[in-house]
Amino acid sequence: MFRISSLWAILSVGLASAGFACIANAALVAAPVSGMPKINTDSPLYVVNVDQGVTPAEIKLGISSGAESENMNVVGSLDVQQGLQERGIKSNTPYVIYEVCNLVLGSKILTSSPEFGAFAPCKIVMYQSHGQLKLLTYLPTYALRYFPKNAEAEKVAKELDKQIITVMKQAKSGGL
Repeated sequence: MFRISSLWAILSVGLASAGFACIANAALVAAPVSGMPKINTDSPLYVVNVDQGVTPAEIKLGISSGAESENMNVVGSLDVQQGLQERGIKSNTPYVIYEVCNLVLGSKILTSSPEFGAFAPCKIVMYQSHGQLKLLTYLPTYALRYFPKNAEAEKVAKELDKQIITVMKQAKSGGL
């Protein structure tokens, strides 16, 4: 029987490597937010290390305050570790999926590309890999690769990338 702990191990290893799988041959471009790592344009994922000493509670606070400062809302969260523990499954690894949304930008991109709703709301994931807390997101600009070219949607997606990375910058330092 396949155990959930086995699935968790596979998921953790996959996430840990996903952000770095194509780095050697990747096209790296500057992030739209100063002081943040470059974006690997060959990957839908953007991963940043959380500053040493920052706790999951401080990350949560940083995401909330960062989202608010970017005119975004935290519309949901899923604490996977807590959910596993509530089901009697031991889990010592933090893993939280935060859903963030800017309704004004969201309505613009959904009006011009309704299919983008498959990627909404935007997510910021906090997880731990090899003792290091990390933040991960799926870049809206990458998601648009799956749809017909649309200048308005591309403009909005770039703004969403910037807002999400700004929130991640604040959260990685535990900032308010």
